Amino acid sequence: MRWALGAVSAPLAALSGTGVTNLDQTNALVWTMIGIGSAGAIVTFAFLVYALWKFRDPNAKGRRYG
Repeated sequence: MRWALGAVSAPLAALSGTGVTNLDQTNALVWTMIGIGSAGAIVTFAFLVYALWKFRDPNAKGRRYG
């Protein structure tokens, strides 16, 4: 009877959630990827604003639209 209790309690202990989770293992990688993606988006948007400012049409200054 004792071996039956051991056979049941061992898998239950393994399923109880002890140890490192998948989220703990990948958390640093996720934040690194978010940082790289955010930096890329900021650089891309900054270049877009710079290009729109630098290459604007000087003939359109003072022109009325609408």
